[in-house]
Amino acid sequence: MLERNNSVPLSSFVQAQRLARVERGFVIKACVRGTMRRFVEWLRVLGILSIRLARDLAAKRVLRSAIRELHQLDDRMLADIGISRGEIESAVRNGLPTRVTHTGASHHARRDTSSADLALFRNTPYRQGATPLLFRQSD
Repeated sequence: MLERNNSVPLSSFVQAQRLARVERGFVIKACVRGTMRRFVEWLRVLGILSIRLARDLAAKRVLRSAIRELHQLDDRMLADIGISRGEIESAVRNGLPTRVTHTGASHHARRDTSSADLALFRNTPYRQGATPLLFRQSD
């Protein structure tokens, strides 16, 4: 009645099917591996950005704390330090300001701030991100 003409033996068909499954498994594994690599890279970048954000926020909190502490001082104590009330934020963020003085008929600018004063403000814990200790009043 009906004759079946299979040109490919059954064993070859089974082998081809197994080979196709193995190759499909390799392709799926390669796709998963690539996706996982991209995901891990994304997590790494997210972690780096999160750490950078946390450090920046901590540094800003320290600066705001220093500014608050300086605003609590009276004008005489600020004058002893060498800043006015309007220069507090600039002094904390950028270091001690340089002052320009005019002497007599000469209009040449001269820096009135010593390098030791500048070093004091540049090396304060506020500038380095450490715990603020400068300007704390003792009991």
